[in-house]
Amino acid sequence: MLYNVSQLLRDHVGATRHYQLQEDISDLDETLKPLSDLVGKVDLIRTNDGILVRADLRTSVELTCSRCLIPFATPVHFQIDEEFLPTIDVMTGARLPQTDDADEATQIDSNHILDLSEIVRQDLTLALPLVPLCRNNCQGLCPNCGKNWNEGDCECEEDEIDPRFAVLKQLLDKSNIQNN
Repeated sequence: MLYNVSQLLRDHVGATRHYQLQEDISDLDETLKPLSDLVGKVDLIRTNDGILVRADLRTSVELTCSRCLIPFATPVHFQIDEEFLPTIDVMTGARLPQTDDADEATQIDSNHILDLSEIVRQDLTLALPLVPLCRNNCQGLCPNCGKNWNEGDCECEEDEIDPRFAVLKQLLDKSNIQNN
């Protein structure tokens, strides 16, 4: 996901370059388990300060269901809209001043190479669900025996009441008797 943008940095504001992306992202992050290449389109647009990257990207990854702990595949679609700033002036070769809060992930290196890898990793991670579910109605696991309730019921006894809540159950039982 490296793009040489030296010619685009020499071009006028508003100049664009369009690319089709198909990239193996298996080495992008050790916590991600991609099942397919990252594909999509990438547009590079010259701005007053640098290069605006707009991308529409798709892939599929393997996640683990947070209820039943079964791995499953899910498609991921995300967009990038980020401005990258040069560190070296393309005309003079002079080092450009950087702000204290400049993000290294959005800097164009001294060879005028724009690297999308870190921004793709960040945005892909943000596009993943916070609570991954293999399906909306996943039943999860039995807290006593660990049986996957999606595969059927288990032989465990009904829930025993926590002794700390026994008094509340007695009050509830009394109010039910009085109401009937």
